[in-house]
Amino acid sequence: MLHNFADKPASDEELACRAQRGCATSFEQLLRRFQTPVLHFLRRRGAADDAEDLVQDTFVRAFENLHRYDRRWPFSAWLFTIARRASINHHRRVWPVSDAAALEAALAAAPAPLDVLVAAEDRRRLWDLAAAVLSEEQVTALWLRYVEEMPLGGIALVLGRSLASVKIMLFRARRRLLPLLGEFDHQRQLAPRKKRLRVAGVEAPHV
Repeated sequence: MLHNFADKPASDEELACRAQRGCATSFEQLLRRFQTPVLHFLRRRGAADDAEDLVQDTFVRAFENLHRYDRRWPFSAWLFTIARRASINHHRRVWPVSDAAALEAALAAAPAPLDVLVAAEDRRRLWDLAAAVLSEEQVTALWLRYVEEMPLGGIALVLGRSLASVKIMLFRARRRLLPLLGEFDHQRQLAPRKKRLRVAGVEAPHV
């Protein structure tokens, strides 16, 4: 029985290897796949005003260092490592508490129903809470795990940690946040409906 693999999309790693051999189209495909996730990641790190510039910087560095990429590594982990280093070099400070950056990243470009906007506000507050009580590495690990759905091995590569260290980091981060989530949920339920309706007046940015 013959199988047609013509329509099967190339993996990130395959595209990266083709780009290493000089295929500009393959690198453009990688850029299209990752520019929005990297943008959201950098905005979550408090780079709302400079996130787009940092995204460009990330891909320029990735292109210039393609010869160093090893296919044994997940390409996403390699790229997010570059993005994280670009952010650290840009800010030269620990993870800041974000203001509207996460809200901008969470809102869709098109108008959304009120319940979606409220959910976006809740996510923003939850990540702000995490940034206030956890270290930069812990929040990065949580974001990569639960937003980017990156495997533990990839997170270990991004952070330059062992797999066991990442597992412990995530466990401690969840344990630190657990007592605060009950209070967060209680405050969310008590929030006046009028305050929530204010979110509907926020204009969603175009990504």
